[in-house]
This record gives sequence, structure tokens and C-alpha cells, in this order.
Amino acid sequence: MKHKLLILLLALATVACTKQGERAHVDLNIGYEVNGEALVTDTLCYTNEAGNPFLITEIQWFLSNIQLLDEKGEWHTLLQREAQDSIAELTEHIFYIDTDIPESQVLHGKEVPIGHYTALRFTFGLDETDNETGLFSDPPESDMFWPELLGGGYHYMKLNGKFAGGEGRLKPLAIHLGIGQNEDCTEFYQNYFIVELPIDFAVVANAENQLDLTMLIDNWFRHPNTIDFNEIGSHIMQNQAAQRLLNGNGSDVFRIGKPTENKNDMDKEKKEQFAEKLKNVMRKGAPQPNFWSWENTKKRIQRIHDLRI
Repeated sequence: MKHKLLILLLALATVACTKQGERAHVDLNIGYEVNGEALVTDTLCYTNEAGNPFLITEIQWFLSNIQLLDEKGEWHTLLQREAQDSIAELTEHIFYIDTDIPESQVLHGKEVPIGHYTALRFTFGLDETDNETGLFSDPPESDMFWPELLGGGYHYMKLNGKFAGGEGRLKPLAIHLGIGQNEDCTEFYQNYFIVELPIDFAVVANAENQLDLTMLIDNWFRHPNTIDFNEIGSHIMQNQAAQRLLNGNGSDVFRIGKPTENKNDMDKEKKEQFAEKLKNVMRKGAPQPNFWSWENTKKRIQRIHDLRI
């Protein structure tokens, strides 16, 4: 009798262990790539499809409603692992990501069933259900607010940097995406979009389950709409036409996998091309000959004096 009881207890313990192992945590690692290499910030080393030299200083954005598709055809939502209080329950399916905050580049998800997953799906930005003013009370998320006059809620993304304008001088690059509006701000348009990518991903019990997602930054400006920063480089929050062009380019901005590693050094031809590009930028932006001569200075002073009279 005791022997049978021992076998029963062992069987129950085995079942309990199996149930505990049926779910496991998942982390989503975020990376960035430009022109086939990992992003380098604050360096004028990129050129877009329209020929604009540019640099990136920071990228701040939201991913929401991240889901994994299992082999049974069921979607499982990744929720923030740290979300606990009642307020967090409203935002636990929303992840804020910031290139200046390294820890935000790893999205720690709560447990999902172990097994094989075949697709990843998410919303770039915030949909109309989530994107309400006041959803976030603390920075950095609250700093992403979108003006109430322009539709309220929050930015989907702030991609900031600089670009060399037509005259050669560096200008602000501000790709700020969010809700669009008509000219008199009486109608508003949703510009978020949903991405679905195939994956071959196994979630295993008692393991570090990590999936890599890379943003291909240059694709924002390439296909199917070529973005010229001289035309659409900043001040696009009230430009719904620009918002729609960038929205249309979002379909191939993301891919599964890590960013491509940077080469140790540029080859000779690439170095020469880069050096020539910088020379042209500096040449165009430089003052004209004799700009600082005493004769020119006197003429400018006289023109200012004439205007004041």
C-alpha cells in the first residue's frame, strides 16, 4: 500500500512540474541598421535614396500589441514583465523604446506557452484604442505627447538627426510620426500600421528565449516612396501627405534577426567617396570669397543702417 502511495505521489509531482514548465518568458531584442550596417549615431556617414547626407541622433518610439502565433493558429500577446499595478495594466501591452536608454532595447515579456511559433505581429505606434491623451503620466513616455490640437495622444516615433541641405548647411531632421489631420484640424487620420513577420522560434522551458527584431532605418526613406529631406525633413507633424508617404514605406522597415555587424574599416573606394561627399557639403556651406573682408563688412553695415532709416 505504501509503495502504491509513493508511486502516486511521484506521478502527481511529475504532472505539477510539467504544468510549471508549460510557460516561459520571452525577450525581444531591438536593433537598428542603416545601409546594411548597424546604426552609428551622431556621425554624418549616411546617404538616403534621394542623395541627402544625414546622421541620426536618437530614435524614440512605441511598439504595441506584440503577438506570437503558435502552430495551432492561436496568437499570444507579449505583456511587460514588470507591469504590476492597476495603471500599468492599461499599458502593459505597450513598449517604449529609446536609443538613449539601453535597457529599453530589450523588451521583457511575460510568460507564454512553450512550443513552436511561426509568426510575430505588432502595431507600429499606438492604435486608436490606446492612443489617448493622458495614458502616460511619467516620462519618458509622457514626453512623447502629441498636441491636442493635432489629434492628441502620443507620437508613434521621433526619429531625430541632421541632414545636409541643398546649400550644404546642416539642417534638423525630425521624422515625427503620429495622428494626421486636415488643414483646419477638424478631421484626424490614423497613421499607425500593423507588421506581421514569419519566424521559426521555439519557446523552451527554463531557458533564455530571445527573439531579435531590427529596424532598417534607410527603408523609411526608400520604398515605395523616395523621401527627399529637402522636401520632407522636418515639420511633418501637420503634413498628412508626408505622414502617409512614410506610413507607406513602413511595410519593409522591420526584419527578424540582429543588425549586420559593422565592418572594421571602410575600403579605399568607400573612404574616397565619403571624403568627397564631406568636401562638397563643406564647400557649399562655406562663406563666399572675401566674405569677411573689411569692404564687405562696411557694405553690410551700411545696408543695415539704410533699413533702419
